[in-house]
Amino acid sequence: MIALLLPLFLLAQEETKTVVVEGTAMIGTDLAKARDEAIEDALRSAVEQGVGLLISSETLVKNFQVIEDRILSRSHGYVASYEIVQERKEGSLYRVRIKAVVKLGNLKDDLAAIGLLLRRKGLPRLMVLVDERNIGSEKIPGFGYDLNNAETAIMEVFMSKGFTFIDQAAAKRKLAKDVALAAIEDPEAAKRIGFANHAEVIIVGKAMAKLARGASKYLGDMKSCQADVNLRAINVETGEIIAVASAHRAAVHIDEISGGNEAIKKAAKEAAEQLMERILSRWTADVTSGERISLTVYGLTSFGDVDLLKREIEEMRGVKGVYSHGFEAGCLSLEVEYEGNGEALARNLAAGLPSFEVEIVSQTLSSLVIKVKKRGE
Repeated sequence: MIALLLPLFLLAQEETKTVVVEGTAMIGTDLAKARDEAIEDALRSAVEQGVGLLISSETLVKNFQVIEDRILSRSHGYVASYEIVQERKEGSLYRVRIKAVVKLGNLKDDLAAIGLLLRRKGLPRLMVLVDERNIGSEKIPGFGYDLNNAETAIMEVFMSKGFTFIDQAAAKRKLAKDVALAAIEDPEAAKRIGFANHAEVIIVGKAMAKLARGASKYLGDMKSCQADVNLRAINVETGEIIAVASAHRAAVHIDEISGGNEAIKKAAKEAAEQLMERILSRWTADVTSGERISLTVYGLTSFGDVDLLKREIEEMRGVKGVYSHGFEAGCLSLEVEYEGNGEALARNLAAGLPSFEVEIVSQTLSSLVIKVKKRGE
């Protein structure tokens, strides 16, 4: 058994792999967009090939039973850097060949790779709202919205890795306290606030500091202050919770207010680092494995047409899955798992399907509304 595991172990120790891969995209009417999509297609292929080379997908046999090696499925890779080797138009396709360096594992400390990932996600802007309550403020309704120890610590962690935030001060000036506090509890309310302030991701949470009971007799005049911070990152476009994180930290200070502030800062920094790591992991999976795009379809008149449309979308290049969320009064709600964003899917659908003409009604990076008409009708 050790002899069988050794090759996998050695492969896992290789941190990087350089691969040369090709990506393609339909040209349509926008050559620049086709080029971008071809590069994106190549980057996804680079990760698939790079991870496949880094970790073997062998099977192991133990006690006459075949055990699937799931190391590959549990692993994830990312493109640390790439260069374009060749690009050309070929009929209706744009082809790009790249040489990419693929790394296995977590990119939280790889600034260049984080920058590349942020560009691939459209340079999303962040906003943060934390209901912060320091020692002594627990019984004051609404108090804490204007405190910003936690918010500042969170922003510092994310900005150190290249993330950008909207103007927090300007946003708060036009945001009522009760509305902000409601958003911390309600993802839909948070979504509306983020949208109104042109943010793509909103981080909401609570920060609470308190005195540690029974600790003062051991510390003399010093105060033991403890803080808990809980955070959620929400996709403003969909209202989906992308990631959650929490942390508990303590600080000792002669002044309980100052100690509470310090504990909150420590807990906020730790929670922010966890949250950022989980967001990066989620976005890496999105750009590598495909994003889920909400697709609303109007114009269908029968269930037979619904079934036909779903089959034709499933056969489109880059589509990994199509999931139905209901059909009522001619409106079909679908979720499409797609190797690309909503804009790329819209471009491919606009070219039409074998049995349907397609009109794009509206489009964002993760949602799409279309009207369809059966050909010949």
